[in-house]
Amino acid sequence: MNKGPGVLPRSLLKFYFKDIFMTVDLIIPAYKPDETFLDAVDAMSSQTVSFDKIIVVNTEQKYFDRLVYSNRFLDEHKSLYVRHISKREFDCGKTCNFGVKNSEADCFIIMSQNVIPNSPEVVSKLLSALESDPKCAVSYARQIVPDGHPETDKYLKRYFFSEDSAVLTSKDLESVKNGSISGINCCAAYRREIFDALGGFPNHIICNEDIIYAAKALEAGYKVTYVADAVVTDYTRSTDKEQLRHAFDFGVCVLKNPEVYDYIAVRDNARKVEKMLLSHLKRKGFSGEGFELKRMYRAQKAGYKKALKYAKMSPADLHKYSANLEFWRMDEILRDRKSVDGHAGYGRSDEEVKMISQPPVRAYKRDEEE
Repeated sequence: MNKGPGVLPRSLLKFYFKDIFMTVDLIIPAYKPDETFLDAVDAMSSQTVSFDKIIVVNTEQKYFDRLVYSNRFLDEHKSLYVRHISKREFDCGKTCNFGVKNSEADCFIIMSQNVIPNSPEVVSKLLSALESDPKCAVSYARQIVPDGHPETDKYLKRYFFSEDSAVLTSKDLESVKNGSISGINCCAAYRREIFDALGGFPNHIICNEDIIYAAKALEAGYKVTYVADAVVTDYTRSTDKEQLRHAFDFGVCVLKNPEVYDYIAVRDNARKVEKMLLSHLKRKGFSGEGFELKRMYRAQKAGYKKALKYAKMSPADLHKYSANLEFWRMDEILRDRKSVDGHAGYGRSDEEVKMISQPPVRAYKRDEEE
């Protein structure tokens, strides 16, 4: 692996982190990766804390092979460990758990394929947050967007990822319930011991596996730390159609997890943010973006509203509105359609409960030893 200047030797890493984090791995779920993914791996390889292993859980091998064909990317990153899965095997929570199972590290970083760290100290800052408090289950980075993105995108990132760090406890579960906490897995560090104890991410979930895990950690008495000076740039751009699909999936996630989310609180918070954003654009002279913003919110509202009726939708309609089509193939097997109430929160069928209530996630090597 290419190491940037100032990478800490293993002996110093142990000294600075008091032997708590003897090993650190990076896990990147990928699907149709592009040049941003290559840049992200290069940037993470130049962090001041080195990784024992960079684990890429890639969906559909042909897209990955097409990207790395005829370049020296794999030769330059000897610690890269690529595991390919088919699209039918993909599940947001289960795929991340699969990446963790391929790691034996005491701490791991999960990062999106479209995110690039803004400095070589991002990982060390996330690890420092974990090291400073043994009750901290996960620490996550602040997100910004590139300079060329619209003011709307910049404002929303500032709203959800402020310039002030914060330590979340069980008292902050209301912020989870109303959807104010999001995007943890864009770049986050997890303490493996706590992750194993809590059972990892839910195995059958359409999106937001990171928020469900964070809520579970907070309820169990652990902490979640937002590290504002660990900054990453998110290069993701979504069309109106993609916004609608993501909103639909988020609405389904909210309804399926009423113990974590409050459907009405999420809706009301979204309305509040929309009004604040429109006011900001007008006040700062970006009124020209108002039309684009309203169009985006119309798409999001349509998707979120459609989610209320997902239990009665045909497979064709589900595939029309959802961004995670493979989720529904398994959900069709697990869901009891007759016992759902969208306004009360759908909850889960007995079959779903059995599936997601798996033993704690452990590395392959640890399983063999046990």
